Amino acid sequence: MNPLVLVIEDDQKIADLVRLYLEKENYRVLTCSDGQEGLELALKTKPSLLILDRMLPGLEGLDVLRQLRVKISIPVIILSAKSDEIEKVVGLELGADDYVSKPFSPKELIARVKSVLRRVPSLSQEKIEAALIQVRGLSLSPEKMCVELDGELLALSSLEFKLLYLLASHAGRVYSRDQLLTEIYDSTHHLVYDRTIDAHIKNLRRKLKESPKKPRFIASVFGVGYKFLEHETQS
Repeated sequence: MNPLVLVIEDDQKIADLVRLYLEKENYRVLTCSDGQEGLELALKTKPSLLILDRMLPGLEGLDVLRQLRVKISIPVIILSAKSDEIEKVVGLELGADDYVSKPFSPKELIARVKSVLRRVPSLSQEKIEAALIQVRGLSLSPEKMCVELDGELLALSSLEFKLLYLLASHAGRVYSRDQLLTEIYDSTHHLVYDRTIDAHIKNLRRKLKESPKKPRFIASVFGVGYKFLEHETQS
């Protein structure tokens, strides 16, 4: 069955245009113009991907994303007329997988949709290298795109999962920000900012309930990047 894409957008012309281009690519499409209704529809239908407007009636776009991430992990692309870098980083920190500024090219949006969706199955298609990782109460299952910490299920975006799995599967190895960007984004992706990786790491640390000063899993390497700790640090 073709992937289902949910579009939450209150501008009917934009919603109709996005639907048209998605359906041309054989995606199944649902649309909604209200944030609260869109959140409920997302939780009910669990689409393959959500295209989410930043400014919405009922429930603001980032609030939709914030509540969604607590309950389910599906890829999310934010659409917004706000194009400054800080605004984009905020969206990334809340768990967005991509950010497209308005006005946008429908063809570029479709390319972003394909790019984001490619990341999800690529992990489960790996063979023996993608074995379950269990360390210090943390469990990562690439096949199910599932992360648990001390028995609690964590809601991670596809990019957050890919980043955490990469670091955890190479514990002790130091990755620069550029290396991490290259690893978790494909070659067609254009959302590359100096703070992109930092935003994802900050989000992961929050969900892993750890402090940068006393990391349990992810440690900063000053002037270089990040690494997954081979052994838990002592407080």
